[in-house]
Amino acid sequence: MDTWRPLILIAALGGGLAACAPTSPAAAAATPQAPAPTATSTPFLLATRPLHWVTPDVTAMPAPRATRTPADSGPLPVLLAERLTWVSPSDGMTLLGIPEGEFWMGSSADDAYAEPDEIPLRRVFLDGYWIDQTEVTNAMYAACVQAGACTPPPSTFAPYSPHPYFGDPAFDDYPVVNVSWVQAAAYCAWAGRRLPTEAEWEKAARGTDARRFPWEWIGVADPEKLNFCDERCAFSWHVPKIDDGYGETAPVGSYPKGASPYQALDMAGNVWEWTADWYAARAYREAPLRNPAGPRDGTWRVVRGASWSDGVHVRSLVYARSANRHYQAPESSRSDLGFRCALSASAAAP
Repeated sequence: MDTWRPLILIAALGGGLAACAPTSPAAAAATPQAPAPTATSTPFLLATRPLHWVTPDVTAMPAPRATRTPADSGPLPVLLAERLTWVSPSDGMTLLGIPEGEFWMGSSADDAYAEPDEIPLRRVFLDGYWIDQTEVTNAMYAACVQAGACTPPPSTFAPYSPHPYFGDPAFDDYPVVNVSWVQAAAYCAWAGRRLPTEAEWEKAARGTDARRFPWEWIGVADPEKLNFCDERCAFSWHVPKIDDGYGETAPVGSYPKGASPYQALDMAGNVWEWTADWYAARAYREAPLRNPAGPRDGTWRVVRGASWSDGVHVRSLVYARSANRHYQAPESSRSDLGFRCALSASAAAP
């Protein structure tokens, strides 16, 4: 399957969300209060095939190979509770430290803007980890190609546009696109990192308070917070009279007002992002509550975050919400699909 579900973005939300009783690995924390939806969610029927879950690999990863060392990079810091950043000597990417602890993952069944596969809302514990502040850029990926560790994507922005993209210096700081899951995983391995799990991606996007969007509870088609299908976008579903500055991808980090609580950028909009997990519709109901890493196998890989090609619908910014889940075949490559990498806090320091 290599098609997207119909796109949905929001105008506004309001009210108060009824509390649910989350399953928690620790003493119960109060369920966050969210603005109330205006309709009921779609009923969800579970499949019966049992799922077998990945056991997270907690062994130290090999140190990244230094291809160039930014002036402010250095040994990987010990990740404690304070906010930390670190510049990878492998590719110059700034990584954000996400401390260990619980966060609210998924969505409440009472949230009409939730899709069935992201229900319920549960407290999930994650060990500490690092995640790229932005999506991997064309210039970063080109260094991996030059090193012989990555295969190149198409040089144009096909299939949406024939203009030059990868390899054109004008687009060096734009997210690399048209890469498959295998290509994304190969880059992260070359850089001494890995693709983030779905849970790691979601925590980095929304923090610990169950907010719907990286920036807050309320989501609007705000051209200062995300890159979506605005008036410059060529698709029929574009949003007229709103200009986010770009008709396709934007340079990474162009929307600082849309930063997550951990200061991760472009977690909503710009490009969809590959994660490590196989997709399972009922994963959020059945996955372990500690370091979930997805099923052992599957047909599709999870992608998150929405993109420049997604427009606005009066119901909600469904795809741009931090809990929204989507999927693509691992061999898929699209002009609205890229990735970022992660690193376990237990990884060997360079």
